[in-house]
Amino acid sequence: MALLLRTVDKDYRWFKKEAAEFLAADDSPADPIADLRTDKNRLSVYVISDDRSNLERIVRAVAVGRQRVDHAAYVVFDSKVVEEAGIEIEEVPGTTKDVAINDWHRDLVLSGKKLAALAKGILRDGEDVSRILKERMVQLVVQGIKDGELPEECKEKLTKK
Repeated sequence: MALLLRTVDKDYRWFKKEAAEFLAADDSPADPIADLRTDKNRLSVYVISDDRSNLERIVRAVAVGRQRVDHAAYVVFDSKVVEEAGIEIEEVPGTTKDVAINDWHRDLVLSGKKLAALAKGILRDGEDVSRILKERMVQLVVQGIKDGELPEECKEKLTKK
C-alpha cells in the first residue's frame, strides 16, 4: 500500500483526541471536511516514497503555491483508507512550481458520502497531523531555489507578509 499526503489548513481539526468520541460512535467530526476542499469532485493528494525522502519537498511545493511562505500542516495516511471507502485514485499531474513533484500527484474521485468516509478513515487510521514550521519552510524554499527545484520567482513568497 502507498502512503498518501494531504496538506491541511488547520491542524487542530485533525487532532485525534478531539475526534475520539465521534470515532467511538462510528462517526467523525465535521470540521476536518473543511480541509478536504474538492474541485469538480476531486481532491488532490500526493504519493510519498517508502523512505519519505520526498515528504518535505511535496509540502514545500504545495506551500509555495500559496500567497506567502508560512508553516504548513499535513496528514499522512495509507491508501487502504481510500480503497476501503471505495474511492478511485487517478494519476493526474500536479501543477506545483516544482515540476518533479507533479508526477507524485493523484486525484481522489469523490462523492459526498465518500468524502465523509475519507475524513473518518484518515482520523481513524491515518498518522497524527504534522507540521513544518515557518522557519524550516523558509529554509526549504531557499534550498529548493538554490538547487534548481523551484524557480527564482518563488523568492517573492519569502518576503510577503
